[in-house]
Order: sequence, then C-alpha cells, then structure tokens
Amino acid sequence: MNRPELIRPGMFGGIVSADTRRNVFDYHNEVIVAHNASIDFVFIGDSITDMWDLETYFGRSGRRIVNRGIGGDMTPYVKRRFEADVIQLKPTYTVIKIGINNTWALDAWNKKDLRTADSIRDELLNDIKDMVQLAMDAGIKPIVCSLLPTCIATNKQTEARNDLVIEINKQLKEQTENQNGIFINYHSSMTDNSGKALREELADDGLHPNVLGYDIMAEVLRRELKMHEIEI
Repeated sequence: MNRPELIRPGMFGGIVSADTRRNVFDYHNEVIVAHNASIDFVFIGDSITDMWDLETYFGRSGRRIVNRGIGGDMTPYVKRRFEADVIQLKPTYTVIKIGINNTWALDAWNKKDLRTADSIRDELLNDIKDMVQLAMDAGIKPIVCSLLPTCIATNKQTEARNDLVIEINKQLKEQTENQNGIFINYHSSMTDNSGKALREELADDGLHPNVLGYDIMAEVLRRELKMHEIEI
C-alpha cells in the first residue's frame, strides 16, 4: 500500500490547545483516508465534544462516528484544522460545537488579551460560517450546535458571558439555517429558571457537562435530527 497524500494543518506554535492532539489526529486520519473508511458523523469542537463518550451514547446506532474535539480549542483553530479533521474524512454529516472558549477573552487577566463582546461574537460567527460553507461545498451536511450556558460562581464575567451566549446562539441559528445547515439548540434544555445560566446539577464545574448534561444533549440531538429524518 502506498501512503496517501494527507492534509496536515501543522502546529500553530506557542501554547495552543489545538496542538495537543495534532499528531494523534494525523495518524488516525491517515488510516481512515488510506482505507477509504466510510464515516457517518464527525463531531468537532472543544472539550465538551472531546469529553463526550460518543460510543456509549450513539454506538448502538451502527453509525461510524469520529470524535475530533480538542479541550480548550477555539473557532480560529477549528477553522484551520477543519479541512484535515472533517473534509478529508468525507463524512455524511459533521456536528460542529465550538465557541465558548472564545468568550474567555471577556475576562483575560492580561489587558492586551481583553476583547469586547461584539468582537468575540463577530469572530465566532464568521469562523463557523466559513466552516459550514466548507462542509457544504464538500457535500457534507453541517450540523451546528448552540453554545451552552455556564454557572461558574467564581468567574466575574459569568453573567456577561451568558448574555453573550444567548445573543450568539440567536444569530448562529439564523446564520446556519440561511446556509441550509441544521441548528441544534442544546441551550434552552439546559438553563435554570433564569433562562440564562446552566443548571447546577448538569456540570460539576459549571462548564463541562456530567452524565446528566450529556444525557440531555444526546436526547436533544436525536430528537432534532429525527425531525430532519436523520438517525443517530
């Protein structure tokens, strides 16, 4: 067997979360491409995707699911690795859930890293728009997921972050549907009575879902995809 020509985005340099899994993903991608493996879904995103035990939730469906989540990742880096970790694997669908880490720039400890809510929102929406278009151009159906709310009591910007998440999700839904993608709304099923903050029992750290949170996400994903006649 001749080794296939592979798309490799390379390292980003500095301290970038996307570099932590690059070599592993390149090795796995090469095997998939070399064997022309049939992939149904590629999930791509940050730690919320990375930590999701997709096999337990969806393995019984008989669908081949690949996880390309990286803890700490942000939209500019997911966009850069999208061709490598999604397009060249030729899945039928890609589930894109990314963006909450962009919002940490609301309260960066270094002033030069601080960013306004508007600039964070615009970057996030534009990056996801580009990913959706890449998928559509490759004949891959994009499934874009809402950002989750948070409930981190020790974080001074939690309220501002949750307001920004609501605004982003509203625009993300409209943008995705305008591009003929599918939007998945996890947010409204996971908020407390305020409609803004994450229900405390769904995440031990106020950010990453525990089994109760992932149970809800899996139920929402199945239900909303079924409305589009997609089984997972």
